[in-house]
Parts: sequence; C-alpha cells; structure tokens
Amino acid sequence: MLKTTALIILATAAIAVVQANSKSLSVEEICSQLPGGTYILRPNSCNNWVQCPSSTAAQDYEDGFCAYGLYFNKDTNRCETMEDVICPFESSQTQSDTNRCAAKKDGIFLADPEKCNGYIFCAKGEETRSTCPKDLIFHPTKSACVYPSDYECPKAVSENVTVSPICQSVATGTIFADITDCTKYHQCVEGAKLKSLQCAEGQAFNHTTLQCVTRSGAVCHPLAPQLEPEIDVCGTSVQNARVGYIADEDSCSAYYICTKQADGTPDRKPTHLKCQDGYFFDSGTWSCRDRLNVKCSLDRCESMSNKYVNVAGDCRAYARCRNGKTASRGECEVGYFFDERTQGCTPQNISYIACSA
Repeated sequence: MLKTTALIILATAAIAVVQANSKSLSVEEICSQLPGGTYILRPNSCNNWVQCPSSTAAQDYEDGFCAYGLYFNKDTNRCETMEDVICPFESSQTQSDTNRCAAKKDGIFLADPEKCNGYIFCAKGEETRSTCPKDLIFHPTKSACVYPSDYECPKAVSENVTVSPICQSVATGTIFADITDCTKYHQCVEGAKLKSLQCAEGQAFNHTTLQCVTRSGAVCHPLAPQLEPEIDVCGTSVQNARVGYIADEDSCSAYYICTKQADGTPDRKPTHLKCQDGYFFDSGTWSCRDRLNVKCSLDRCESMSNKYVNVAGDCRAYARCRNGKTASRGECEVGYFFDERTQGCTPQNISYIACSA
C-alpha cells in the first residue's frame, strides 16, 4: 500500500512539473525534422510516446502511453520503471547539470561527459567520480577502462552544442538534418544537447540515409533550401583545385576565371565570361582569338546565323548554320577546301587551325 501511494505521489509531482515547463516544440514540429518512424517522448510528458509518420506525406502519428508506474525511455524506445528512467521534463535542468545517479541502480558506471578518461560510479543515488589509469580511457558500453585503440572517445563538444527541445524527446545519438542548410546536420548528445555538424567540402547531408554524400547525390530535407547547382570547373577538392582561366566545356567562346581561395579549396563561384562575336577562347594563351585560329571540337556554328563554317578536324567539310546551331553538313569535292572567310570551296589548300586534324 505504501509503495502504491509513493508511486501516485511521484506521478502527481511529475505532472505538476511537466505542466510548468512550456518551452518546447510541438510533436508535429519535432517529427518534421526527424527520420520517418522515429519514436519520441511527447514534450512535457514522461510516459506518453509518439511514433512519427513513416514519411513526410503521411499523417499516421501513433500515440501510446506507458502502463501505470512506468516512464518512457527515449534511448531504448520502451517503457521502464520510474527508478530506471530519467525524464528530461521533470526538471528545467538537463541531466548533465544534475545528479546523474539520482535514478540509477547501485553499481552502475557512467561516462564522465567532461573527460574521456573519467567515469562515474553510482551508489545509493550518489555520484563518485574517478579516472582511469594513465593512457587508458573509459568505455561506457563495457564499463571498463580500455586502450584508445579499443574505443573512440566522442569529440569534445563546445560552443556548437546547446540544449535542445528535440533532444529532450529523442534518443541520445539521434542524427537528423538541418532544415536551414543542406550541408549541415545535427546529433543529440549526452544531456539532451544538440551538436551541430558540417559535411566536408563538396558534400551535403542526405536526409534519407542520414549521411554526408556528394552534393550531386544528396537528397536535402524537404524543409531545407535546395542546393545551388554545383560548379566544379575549378576542381572538386583541395587536391585538384585549379586557378586561372578555364575554357567552358559547353561553349567555344566562353571561359571561367577561377580565383585562389584562402583555404585552398576550389572556387565554387568562378566568374563566367564570353569573348566578343567572331572570337573563340584559346586555353593555351588565355586570350580571345580569331575563331579560325582556335581549335574547338564543339559546334562551331555558335553565334552564327545563315552562314557556313569550317568543321573541326576536316578542312574539306563545312556546316550550314541556323540560329547558332548546325542545320546540315557537307563537303567540298576532292581537291577543294572550304574557306570560311569567303564562304565557298577553293582549290587553295586551307589549313586553318580551326579545321586542322
């Protein structure tokens, strides 16, 4: 009877504290940022869980309540006894700011969030902090001190870590997309805190696989601004970054100016320019030259209308232009060559660079 009364008092106290904590996001707001199917602890609750819709288009929120005397453990996605679960909404402080052993069983070891070689031993609801022997770090899963080669200690969190209403409702370690920038993502770490992360140069966060991938292969979160088309003419990484004047692969007359970046990465916003009519860009001299003095394998009818032009690689052949594109092709009879300047076939051996093999 006494135990039942104690449970009722605990539950009543929890409800009172929960109602006082109004700074939270709605279930819909939280689920809109998380992968489909994620289980969350309903904000300002300790025993009410919700499963987010399986997709952004679905509306099938599943709502559940733990049986009497149980709390929902957001790290295991199941209901457990109150003594074994810390409800993040029972206090305005996060777990890292309070006694971490308050609701833990005696004999449990916890990782010290402040240092890799530290650990916490729980006894009678109180913390006892200690450190591993020299050159060893604490492994939270094994509850033992191990060599650094056997466990990668989480990187220290700093100013990019803040307490998050989302992380109060989802499991520690949950990863989800940043809805303001497709190249960033977040991870919930110990103490209901949010760690903001950035994908590597040239990558973006794919919210369907929860991984950083090449920008071209990334599926941005529906709420995030879509990526601008990637311009990789100046290179794709620090190793192959190019600086200078680069020919446009889609135009004989256009070119890019790739400037040197302070961090050594490729210029993602190179200046795009075009030579005046009658001139093509020459990569060898970085200049705009007479179109007949530049070899270009693209359509040489660029900027030409109702005229005939030489064809790259064959000085006997010619192309008839219409609206800047090749409309048809032909070639001079044997012993004659096409002269773009005179617009006709001539027995004189034409050897313009534009049509030379």
